Amino acid sequence: MTKNNNNTDTCVLTLPLRVEKWQEDCLLKRFEAARRIYNSLLNFELKKLRQLERTVEYRQIQSVISSAYRSNTKDSPECKDAFKRREKLISANGISEYGFKSDVKFFYKHFDGLIGSNVAVHCIAVQLWAAFDKYLRGSGKEIHFKRLGDISSLKGYSVKGKSGGCEIIFRGQYIEWTRKKKKLLLPLKIDPDNEYEREMLSRRVKYVRIIKKPGKNRLRWYAQLTLEGKPALKYSAETGKPIHSVGKGNVGIDIGPQTVAYASDKEVALLELADRVTNIEHQKKKLQRKLDRSRRATNPDNYKPDGTIKRGVKLTRNKSKRYLKLQSKLAYIQHRQAEIRKLQHTCLANHMLTLGDRFFVEKMNWPGLAHRAKETSISEKTGRYKRKKRFGKSLANKAPAMFISILKRKCETLGLPGVVEVDTYSLKASQYNHLSDTYEKKSLSERWNYMPISDGSDSSKTKRIQRDLYSAFLLQHTIPQPCSFDKKALRIDYPNFVTMHDAEIHRLESLPKTITSMGVRRSHS
Repeated sequence: MTKNNNNTDTCVLTLPLRVEKWQEDCLLKRFEAARRIYNSLLNFELKKLRQLERTVEYRQIQSVISSAYRSNTKDSPECKDAFKRREKLISANGISEYGFKSDVKFFYKHFDGLIGSNVAVHCIAVQLWAAFDKYLRGSGKEIHFKRLGDISSLKGYSVKGKSGGCEIIFRGQYIEWTRKKKKLLLPLKIDPDNEYEREMLSRRVKYVRIIKKPGKNRLRWYAQLTLEGKPALKYSAETGKPIHSVGKGNVGIDIGPQTVAYASDKEVALLELADRVTNIEHQKKKLQRKLDRSRRATNPDNYKPDGTIKRGVKLTRNKSKRYLKLQSKLAYIQHRQAEIRKLQHTCLANHMLTLGDRFFVEKMNWPGLAHRAKETSISEKTGRYKRKKRFGKSLANKAPAMFISILKRKCETLGLPGVVEVDTYSLKASQYNHLSDTYEKKSLSERWNYMPISDGSDSSKTKRIQRDLYSAFLLQHTIPQPCSFDKKALRIDYPNFVTMHDAEIHRLESLPKTITSMGVRRSHS
């Protein structure tokens, strides 16, 4: 669920389309026209930006910003003033969302039989401005042109009141997309017995997005309806109760590149994130090698005798039928992984919502964990250079940041207190021991905490507690302001946590295989 500029709640419903072959051909032509409009507009706006960057005023402002970043004074008033002046200068030269919407009219008119002003102005221009805005704010390194087939969705407003009129319209049982003499009526696959779909479709439709997804043997087409209001609740047909109930209380979440540990008053668990997502790197490499061999066979003039690609000449792009089949197969296996990952994250978020309504998680710098190490070091054990790779592949496969964003969105939809991201360096949950009220730094390989047992018999006795589960338990008892632990509640709830912790460790030991970072070995008893 999101909110538009009028502060009205917005939700989406995605339904599959029944598309015939001739309709798919028409859709592909329109998507290709949209790609050409996007690239033409991008080329036009990049020229404007390069001309602006050559002006004296812009270069002076940029030098102030660069020197502030070099001297680590980017929060200074001079730097903030330079950012404001640069933003005004960029906007004054027509590099803005409004400017993009105005400029796109020079390009879509050549494809007027395929793409109208509604889609061009409110979809293509807005999409390109989002990329430009990200680039101008320093979040992106480069704005890329769209390759053939890269446009995967197009939207059009389905209500009157927007410039360009209505173009992609919801008509109850089908989607109408009419341009000039070519009318496309795309039937929707609607389940008449589905109460959730029936309630959602009774709402006002703001705009419709046509989505293209790769399938196993052919393309799959969907209509994503953006509706007014909050999403409807799903009820069980047998009991009549909500399928996803919402609990009360705090839940602590300790999330890593591959695993997630959570602790609540009802349940404690340590799980592998998206365990159904398998490693497809070997399969991808085989397909990519096949694609490379096919490219070399069909485009021999693109390569030098030593096999390297030619530079500074226009290359041919001939693709055989086998190449296109392999390309679609590669796209499908990657898309399938993404769908499984998103489904599992959504199911886990729904389960966590049954445990509580406020979630505490440490704020993580995921891009930093994905980057390779900068320093070159030698292992003391082997005397060899240590590998610089870190968690990039695990983050790509498991997508922990996606899980947090899904949980945030669901909390916002339900009007819950939501996800509270606490400062990692203030709490130091992985180092704190609430029984001794001390901090002890541990290496990444140490997966267990040894907690003292005060039973009165032997003070040297300790209890093994899994590190991630204990961190989740500590985060569950976080006081947001000031950022600290509720030490009294920790001592009261600790015995119950130990009981649930032991049951979870016993469950993990009975599994045939676990993630190494869990530190749990299979029990042979």
